[in-house]
Amino acid sequence: MRVSTLTALCAVLALSGCGASSDGKESGMMTAARAVFAFKACTDKLEAKFGLDDIAGVTSNDMDPVPTGKPGEWDVKFTADVTEKKTGRVTRYTGVCHVRRDQPTTLDATFVQVVKSGGGEVRRSRP
Repeated sequence: MRVSTLTALCAVLALSGCGASSDGKESGMMTAARAVFAFKACTDKLEAKFGLDDIAGVTSNDMDPVPTGKPGEWDVKFTADVTEKKTGRVTRYTGVCHVRRDQPTTLDATFVQVVKSGGGEVRRSRP
């Protein structure tokens, strides 16, 4: 997870000079910072929901954040490949992460497939 967090922090620094958001109420830096915390919260929820070991990395080239009202509130639709540190197993999940400013982050996600098995261990997943 350290690599993914470092990557997200680099993204914050890169976006810090973007200025105000389109509605003029929240700066680009604040939006970028919220995106980093949302990514971390969603990853933690995914780890807890599916009983994953420590996560080495999360790869997602299919993320669609949809604003839901106030600045910083999104429903993020995603497909993510999660790599576990201990086994090297890569599993794919899809779902929606609900990020709210005044409420805890929630996750609606489902297991899709094992992309790469790891260490000879078999994982059973509830349907």
